Amino acid sequence: MDTMQISLLVLVIVSIICLIVLTVYLAKVLFSANKLINNVNQTMDTVNGELKPVVNDLKETISGVNSLVKTADNRVKLINCTLNGIIGATGVLGGKLKGVMSGVIEGFKAGINMFKK
Repeated sequence: MDTMQISLLVLVIVSIICLIVLTVYLAKVLFSANKLINNVNQTMDTVNGELKPVVNDLKETISGVNSLVKTADNRVKLINCTLNGIIGATGVLGGKLKGVMSGVIEGFKAGINMFKK
């Protein structure tokens, strides 16, 4: 055998060893990836199972808060209407009282002027 044939034989042997090592490494990587995907899938199933009750509780809480807000809004509107009625009545009464008081004052002044003469 000459050196050329020995070099080619060594190259073939080294290439086969590299392919075997690469195949084993690739098989380990694929096995680890499969295991990781299975773990992620189990975690997602657990999270999904735990989220359903939390979402239901959140929906109940939101509906309760909405009903409280609606009740408070209705009460505020009722108080607002009542205060507007009271303020309106006070304004009307105050306007009439002002007119009556000005009439009384004018009458009082007229009476005093009559006694002065």
